[in-house]
Amino acid sequence: MQAFDAAGIRVYALSYDEPDALRDFRDVHGITYTLLSDPDSAVIRSFGVLNTLIDPHDHPWYGIPYPGAIVISADGAITHKLFDSNLAVRTGPERLLWAARGQPVLPPDVDRAAPREVQVSVALDGDHLALTVQRDLVVRFSVPAGRHVYAEPAPPGSLAVGVTLDESERLVRRPIVRPASEPHTLAGTGESFRVHDSVFELRMPLAVNSFSGSDAAEITISGEVRWQCCDDEVCDAPTSQRFELTVPVSEPPAPALQTERGAALEPTARAHFRRMSERRRQPG
Repeated sequence: MQAFDAAGIRVYALSYDEPDALRDFRDVHGITYTLLSDPDSAVIRSFGVLNTLIDPHDHPWYGIPYPGAIVISADGAITHKLFDSNLAVRTGPERLLWAARGQPVLPPDVDRAAPREVQVSVALDGDHLALTVQRDLVVRFSVPAGRHVYAEPAPPGSLAVGVTLDESERLVRRPIVRPASEPHTLAGTGESFRVHDSVFELRMPLAVNSFSGSDAAEITISGEVRWQCCDDEVCDAPTSQRFELTVPVSEPPAPALQTERGAALEPTARAHFRRMSERRRQPG
């Protein structure tokens, strides 16, 4: 929470659970941000995130939201909705900070000064991967002043900036998140295309595949970054750079309703669930 506090960002978690259930959950896990109870799912509906895959008569699950995160500006406008097709995966805190800030925060190893060659660094935005938490592989570029790299779609015969991961059964990857590109027109020919320049980054959301059958404490992420750098007169040959990272893999939390270990950690969870189920079965 220190990073959110330092950035002036308030964090709230919204649930259809009762207030006493959230209080016990907060105390067990040492949660310091605000938990909001919405037992009638009124706020959940107002944000358009009610899980409509559940039949209204399928108690007690009806009323839950799609799991995800929403970023709201100071004036109340929704700026980002971060949801994944895998309902078990949650957006990591680093990606939430990135979305809320509205711009990348560059590490010391990326030089804002104009370099003579394109500089590329690859890192995981976070200190580990997990089965249930999605974090970004971040590829940062620093392009020399007066030069650019091609964005998608690149002109015929040219190479757009991109990143490709080596095959790994343990990794779940999502499409690359690209920054907005800029139009660029050649003075001599009038040809126009999309480019990136200065300092920018590509992000690839990653999570650990729960069906891979591996419980190794580390995972290797490897692949290739590619780009083609040009100015108004000449283009360099397409360039690629290999990378390899080894990061820790953390164990996911034990579900209190499905495992004895989770029930021991949250001894009141099942009782809260039974009471909620009974309330939702009552007419009206």
